[in-house]
Amino acid sequence: MNKKTLFFSLIACLAQIVPANAITIKKAASVATKQNDIKQTGASLVPTVMSLVTGFQEISKKQKALTAECVPTSQELDFVNTTFKEWLKTGAATISDVESALGGIRKCQTASGGYQTSVQIAAATQEDSMICYDYFDESGDKEMVWHEFPRAQKAYYCTDDPSNPSCNEKNKEYVTNMYDIFNLIDFTEADFTKQEAAMAGKLTAKIENCSYAKLNARKRAMWSEFLVGSIGNLGSTTNTGNIMQVVQGSANSGPMDALKSIGGNLTQFLQ
Repeated sequence: MNKKTLFFSLIACLAQIVPANAITIKKAASVATKQNDIKQTGASLVPTVMSLVTGFQEISKKQKALTAECVPTSQELDFVNTTFKEWLKTGAATISDVESALGGIRKCQTASGGYQTSVQIAAATQEDSMICYDYFDESGDKEMVWHEFPRAQKAYYCTDDPSNPSCNEKNKEYVTNMYDIFNLIDFTEADFTKQEAAMAGKLTAKIENCSYAKLNARKRAMWSEFLVGSIGNLGSTTNTGNIMQVVQGSANSGPMDALKSIGGNLTQFLQ
């Protein structure tokens, strides 16, 4: 019997002796960087992590890439952070409540800068669990109820070279947690001044277009009615024709359709 024949004979014998269910093949556990690792090492980890990634992967779940009209301004970020603090003063939520509502995101190791770093790493590795949040931790925050709660911020990642955390403006993809944080606030228009209500209405109109957050039915109805009424009242002091064209174009739609229709055109009128 030659060697080849002997080999196949042994294989046949083993197949008869060892039952199929007696062989267990264990799949190796996947290797994933823990979120705490990102928090502890900070921005210095970005080039290292990104250089190991062979292909670019964009953020898909916890942060939504923003179109130009959705990128928040400094004024909008300040407004949301100020309003969020006022809401937290009512005792409406704990840090755990807020983290859960934001999809389980945890705070970064440092009060500022960690969000930007974590967004870039998440984009390069397609590990949304990397994303953390910057938080209120300035000297004036230490004794306040909002201390260490999430801060609304914006960040970017590069679409051209994931190994480089810095790139030209045209290659930056922006994301923000601002809309998700603002959506937690259940103030009505009666809780704001006229100017504040205009800003709140504008942001509410953009929430579902600019983030994965969803408005509940009550908030949809309240703000759609407010927006239509407010735009009508503003008509005497601004571009009446254009404003009312927007309103008339959405008046026969449902509340959410009205919000979406108005939202894209509202910025220029309510700044």
